[in-house]
Amino acid sequence: MPRKSKPYITQFFERDRLAFTALFRTGHVSYEHLRYCGLADSRIKNLIRDGHYEKVVYKHAGEVKECYKLSKLGRAMGCRLWGLEKPYHAQNPKHDIAIAEKYFSISVECRDQWSTESQIRDKFQGQLNDLRNQGKEEVARVYEDMLNRGLISMPDALYVDINGTEIAFEVVTNTYGQDEMRAKEALVEIMNYRYETTRV
Repeated sequence: MPRKSKPYITQFFERDRLAFTALFRTGHVSYEHLRYCGLADSRIKNLIRDGHYEKVVYKHAGEVKECYKLSKLGRAMGCRLWGLEKPYHAQNPKHDIAIAEKYFSISVECRDQWSTESQIRDKFQGQLNDLRNQGKEEVARVYEDMLNRGLISMPDALYVDINGTEIAFEVVTNTYGQDEMRAKEALVEIMNYRYETTRV
């Protein structure tokens, strides 16, 4: 079916920014999450029709559920309109919905300071540069080597709580081995983050 040349949505609002930002940061969100951002059913439908969102069906505890993720076009739009970058790479819907649950459970102020996995990687690289600037080349090299060997791994997200504490957040699935857990813990220790996990 040829796509209509005229998009259904010609103007974007604050509620759209909130929804796009949540999708950028968590990979997948539920219908309830989009409603919580202020999107009406017709809006969600039109965002799908215009090719910004994709509906994803998945199974959880024997139930068939639906959630949403950004398309390539949607990511480009988020970047263009609101400068959103370094999106979280959407993974397994069940895993990502657990991240979204965490995201929506914290205050708007805390959400504003949310970092995705790739942004945490940038912070880690910044830490290595700081160590080098302090003349601690040896330490930086050890950490870099650990990263290259998979002994350091980035958590799913990082947020700052109301007390200003940086908290790394990880959704643990039953496919995680000990080594993977240790690699996440190594990063948390080096960066001096508090660590929170949830299991799905």
